[in-house]
Amino acid sequence: MNNRKLPFLFILILMLSGSLASEEIIAKSKISSVTIYPDRATIIREADLTFGAGTHSVFFENLPVTLIPNSLRVSGKGTAAVKVVGLDLTRQYLEFALLPEVKKLQAEIDALELEMSRTASKIEVLNSQEKFLKSIESANAARASQEIVLGKPDTESWERVLQFLGNKLLEVKKGKLEQNQIMKDQRARLDALRKKMNSIRPQRPTESRKVSVILDAARAGRFTLSLSYTVRGARWIPLYTMRALPDSSEIEFAMSANIQQNSGENWENAQALLSTASPAVSTNPPVLYPWILDIYTPQPPRSRTAKASRAGVRAEEPIPEAPLEEAEMMDAEMATAGVVETGINLNFAIKKNVQIPSDGAPHKVPIDTQSIDVEYDYITVPKLKETAFLRAKLRNTLPYPLLSGSTDLFVIQDFVGSARIPFIAKEEEAKVFFGEDRQIRIKHERIKREKSPPGFLGKNERIKLAYKITVLNLRNTSVDIEIQDQLPISQNTKIEIKDLSITPQPSKKDEKGFLTWTLTLEPQEKKEILIGFTIEYPKGTTIRGI
Repeated sequence: MNNRKLPFLFILILMLSGSLASEEIIAKSKISSVTIYPDRATIIREADLTFGAGTHSVFFENLPVTLIPNSLRVSGKGTAAVKVVGLDLTRQYLEFALLPEVKKLQAEIDALELEMSRTASKIEVLNSQEKFLKSIESANAARASQEIVLGKPDTESWERVLQFLGNKLLEVKKGKLEQNQIMKDQRARLDALRKKMNSIRPQRPTESRKVSVILDAARAGRFTLSLSYTVRGARWIPLYTMRALPDSSEIEFAMSANIQQNSGENWENAQALLSTASPAVSTNPPVLYPWILDIYTPQPPRSRTAKASRAGVRAEEPIPEAPLEEAEMMDAEMATAGVVETGINLNFAIKKNVQIPSDGAPHKVPIDTQSIDVEYDYITVPKLKETAFLRAKLRNTLPYPLLSGSTDLFVIQDFVGSARIPFIAKEEEAKVFFGEDRQIRIKHERIKREKSPPGFLGKNERIKLAYKITVLNLRNTSVDIEIQDQLPISQNTKIEIKDLSITPQPSKKDEKGFLTWTLTLEPQEKKEILIGFTIEYPKGTTIRGI
């Protein structure tokens, strides 16, 4: 009796030991979400698994080499009671034909070649039809010649045959033209696909990463395993559009993201979060610098040795690399983003899933559009440029700070230029310049320059200078304008500025000689500013700065 039970017990033990052995599972995962930073991205892959109780090894294959090893994290949830007991990262080499993008491309080539075979078959059938119709045409011509010889021509029969042959041959030739054009287009598409295949063909076996996750399941069930990792080769930068609306005292503001990635894997139909964590034509007016007066001191002549030495140093300096050209933007069909506050950073959650291939090309995704209340005025520095610049003074009332980035500037519908805005915190005040306004006429002119020699027994010479600034408002509304100019300042006790006359008095004047007026001009109104002074300096010296 006992001997009969032994084989049964032996089989039962084998079955139990088999159920307790580690099961290897190749995870069929997909990217569910991407968090994009200014210099990298964090990927979350998910795999839906079903397994029994016991130990299981789950493999995530063909992960990109840009993966940062220390960033690997594993989590999950499901009906199975699971404990993560191991995580390992290894290198993996994949043959070219097994690469996912190659498989997809080869499938497109195979499908196109099948279409071309069908087109070629249609052309072959049409050629056969044309050959058959021409044989009928030849036979009918022979019969007609015989009837003429016998003196019994059947002209009605000839007309019916000719009309039939003409209609059918016309249909066949039209069909051949259409199919030949289709074949031409298909060959062009096939040539493009083959060129693309050759362009991605590596010179050596393609390397990838493989992650092994060891799970211990206390009970059977379903489980969604999530693998998180960070990759290099990805970034996003903000892009702005600001549209000035002076009549309504507003700026129409739009924010987009320029996303680029060549991490080695495509982000297909993935949720995207833009994180602010870690990491052309100017429309701004020119800036005044202090007007320095000093006594000119000739520089000693340089020796040839010194020149040769300096030339040698310059020759050894590295040549700076040319800046990379910005790739042309490609608009993506996306909804705007929601603002998500995480810790000390603000992130933007894109409402629609994104499709970002690993091609390094920029992809533009809209984030938000708002209207911001502003105060408009003008600013001019006529000594440097006789132009008035439209200026908007704003307070950032948006629910998020504005990151430093490029902005396209419009006045209503007119594009006026591009600029770069600095970081602007929430509730921080800032100024945005919208370029020149030709309706505000500015003129800066020197109206006097008189040089006086020293008097009898005198030691100093004098230069008397006078300037006039004219501002004319040709607009139909009143405007406020800030005018900046300057006085010379002396850095030598032997040079003095005397007989200063300014009309009207500036609203602000500082120790560096900068002058500022704030004026209001009614429509068609003109105002003038007069500045005069005398520079006194020792006889026989040359003054630098005038």
